[in-house]
Amino acid sequence: MLPIRRLSSVSRNVLRVGLIPADGIGREVIPAARLAIEAVGSSIPKPEFIDLDAGFEYFQKHGKALPDATLQKLKNECDCALFGAVSSPSTKVAGYSSPIVALRKAMDLYANIRPVVGVSINSTQRYNISSFQGFFVQ
Repeated sequence: MLPIRRLSSVSRNVLRVGLIPADGIGREVIPAARLAIEAVGSSIPKPEFIDLDAGFEYFQKHGKALPDATLQKLKNECDCALFGAVSSPSTKVAGYSSPIVALRKAMDLYANIRPVVGVSINSTQRYNISSFQGFFVQ
């Protein structure tokens, strides 16, 4: 997998985005996020979306919360991913562990780093990046 810095500087025609709605509100926010990405238009490479599975409901049907196929597609076919939300059982369920934790371990993601840059409301004006730039680390 390419480091984040290299991904941002590689010239590309397509941006492959893995979509993992998982459970609950993820089924609402991931389609909305997809529409937002598509609305960006020519400012980014043409997005291609890859639907992926994970979550408690997936675990209830298949016995695993994070399928190997999801991990393999993320590692080999996706440039980035959007993860929705995961339902958690209110009591311990034998064999279940959080797919987001498993995903972070498998992809070696131990900090959730989100670059933040302001965007001008007026598309004809350039935003003064020096007025706001930073990182949000979770």
